[in-house]
Amino acid sequence: MGVAYLAAVLQQAGHEVEIFDTTFMKQPLAELEAMLKRRQFDLIGLSVMTSMLESAAAVAGVCRQYSKALLIAGGPHATVEPESTLGLEGIDAVAIGEGESIIAELAAAGGDLSQAKGLCYLEGQRTVRNEPAQLIADLDDIPFPARDLLPMGRYMAIWYQLDAVRYGLRGTSIMASRGCPFNCAYCQPTLRTLFGKRIRRRSPANLVAELVELKRDYNPDGVMWLDDTFLLDNAWTMELCDQLVEADLGIIWGCNIRADVADKEMVAYMQKAGLRIVHVGIESASQRILDEVYQKGITIQQVRQAVGDAHDLGLNVRGYFMLGAPTETEAEVRATVRLANELPLDDVTFSITTPLPHTHLYDKTRHLISKDFSEFDYYKTPVYREGAGVESRKLDRMKKSAYLQFYLGRKRLWRTIKSVLGVSGIRKMLLKVQRF
Repeated sequence: MGVAYLAAVLQQAGHEVEIFDTTFMKQPLAELEAMLKRRQFDLIGLSVMTSMLESAAAVAGVCRQYSKALLIAGGPHATVEPESTLGLEGIDAVAIGEGESIIAELAAAGGDLSQAKGLCYLEGQRTVRNEPAQLIADLDDIPFPARDLLPMGRYMAIWYQLDAVRYGLRGTSIMASRGCPFNCAYCQPTLRTLFGKRIRRRSPANLVAELVELKRDYNPDGVMWLDDTFLLDNAWTMELCDQLVEADLGIIWGCNIRADVADKEMVAYMQKAGLRIVHVGIESASQRILDEVYQKGITIQQVRQAVGDAHDLGLNVRGYFMLGAPTETEAEVRATVRLANELPLDDVTFSITTPLPHTHLYDKTRHLISKDFSEFDYYKTPVYREGAGVESRKLDRMKKSAYLQFYLGRKRLWRTIKSVLGVSGIRKMLLKVQRF
């Protein structure tokens, strides 16, 4: 979504743009090399996440070897670690924060780094940080993502966000807002660094217009709102729901909600407008871990209430959990797995607690970290040293056991079997198993 927004902004300004998307490529670096030999570019933008740092470095190396284009790194890791990102081979500059205005300003200046706010770059041996870029005040001013530059057919064929509702639904992602007002230790202050202190929302009319375009061009069955927390402003949510009902596009949807703001009446209002699944960040069954480590600001009772209310309304619920927090005991991990099985959940994700750079969690526990950023992978790799919590190999076994208990337990075994029937079901299951 991020690079598609950047592409749309550049297209709007009259530039010719391509997105190099490696998702479905068997030999992405070889294909990148071939493309760079075939076409010349003035500017290449590279999105950098901590969990994909090694891949980003490899891509930057190929770009520098086969292109003379100005190479700009952006994204969450580049924003919080600009100097070290600038040290990657081939990177000319780093974009700090929200990228649309930065990339548009740089392109308009013909690649003159000194003329674009929000950039960090080297001038000789000196690191230069330009004036910070201003956040986009009105998100409605940003054009819709350039989905025409992405292999949408293939994405929609393997989309599984609403599989709990009905298998085989085709869909895609959409974003209504930027920012989050909460202070969870594993996200903040990185989200504030990227998107500012206050939450900004697109207007309901603008969102419905994007859905109308999506329906016309791709005819999705559903969409998933990617907002960190969708349900915060009831008046805005009700206006959006009213306009969705009026538009009658036949699109169902899902979103992320927090347990402490999931008012049952409001969720029921959303359901009438197409809501069919909610994702809830539960994280842990230990109130100690929620309070002292994650700073989540919710209680286990609120989790039980929110999940129970959604289930009672007939909605599907996916629960997100994290295992392996520093100081977490085996008993606390087992309690979290038990909670996942006790709650009326339809899907779960068990991640490894990972202190992403310069979050509160990272700053509090950096003395316990034994892995380099390039090894961070919150699906598979524990990063805390032995003695900081549950031993790494045992934690990996407990995570795998958690998935097996959930999906092969009596309550869900038949659903699991049905989910892998057919070619598309097998393909989706193989994608999920990669996180196992």
